Amino acid sequence: MCGLRIVKYRTRLLQSVIGALILIGAASVAAEENLKAALQIRYNAMKVAMAAHDDSAIKALLAPDFKSIDVSGESKTASQMIAVVKDLKTDPNKISVTTLASVSVVGSIATVEQQYDMKTLQIGIDGVAHPFKLVALSTDTWVKLGDAWLWQQTVTNEMTLFRDDKLLIHMVKS
Repeated sequence: MCGLRIVKYRTRLLQSVIGALILIGAASVAAEENLKAALQIRYNAMKVAMAAHDDSAIKALLAPDFKSIDVSGESKTASQMIAVVKDLKTDPNKISVTTLASVSVVGSIATVEQQYDMKTLQIGIDGVAHPFKLVALSTDTWVKLGDAWLWQQTVTNEMTLFRDDKLLIHMVKS
């Protein structure tokens, strides 16, 4: 009889532990999904700020030590990146989407694997509008300072350009 009680006790204990692990896992997944949604809002805000060439709105989304590293390894600070954005012409044909493939969090640091897709029309020397497409895969680091998530770094791992649906260039970070 004593052996049967021990088996029942161990079974209940095991069920309780498994149940707790499931709840903890579900809470962790829910927290990461909430952060993913919050960061998607930040990416959308950056898209709007960049389209408006609004340097103060861009700065508000960046960590003080922000760094952008392109696929060739060239690095830009926040002020250098903002200067490039301000020099860009407004493109009424530009359509872009940033898709967050994954978000992982350790303490106050979030790592995002994202894909940026941009399409536009480019007028060639022949005067004809040609479809132009850019796809960039990046690893971004966000840091939580106070209550806000700020973009600390973006590293472009891969970039592909198409014109008239033909591959122009494909670059991979070495």
